Amino acid sequence: GGHCIPIDPGYLSHRVQAQLGYPFRFVELSQEVNRSMPKYVADRAWRRLNDEGKAMSGARVLILGVTYKAGIADQRESPATPLAIELLRLGADLSFYDPYVKKWEVHGRTFERVEDLDEAASAADLVIHLQPHADYDDERLGLSGVPVLDTRGMLSGPTVERL
Repeated sequence: GGHCIPIDPGYLSHRVQAQLGYPFRFVELSQEVNRSMPKYVADRAWRRLNDEGKAMSGARVLILGVTYKAGIADQRESPATPLAIELLRLGADLSFYDPYVKKWEVHGRTFERVEDLDEAASAADLVIHLQPHADYDDERLGLSGVPVLDTRGMLSGPTVERL
């Protein structure tokens, strides 16, 4: 429990505007940055695939972690959904793995969780590491030889690119 981080700053910004009559730009700027990140990550994924000599259209992209934060099943406000929308728009063939989520819905399309992470990662053209769930073997993933885009800066290895 507790309050959701993306909701509270919005409320705080609204209260400052209502009571003091001026915008709370620091909070508003941070929210703008957060809203732009899914497109930024999709662009980085596109560039990474391009560097590997592959097109995004038809590329098998595996997303690791579709929840809002690590260690929970809550998908509300998850950055995975707007990222998936961008990747699908670019033509990616998406799959996901998250130990807390069996089915994931994006714009009316339902994705089933892959059951074998190692097999799915080795079949992927690109793995995007979104949530650092404790269930992942980060070291093995980083050394697997699969191109990985690490949005959390937690993995290392010859094929890992950190944001």
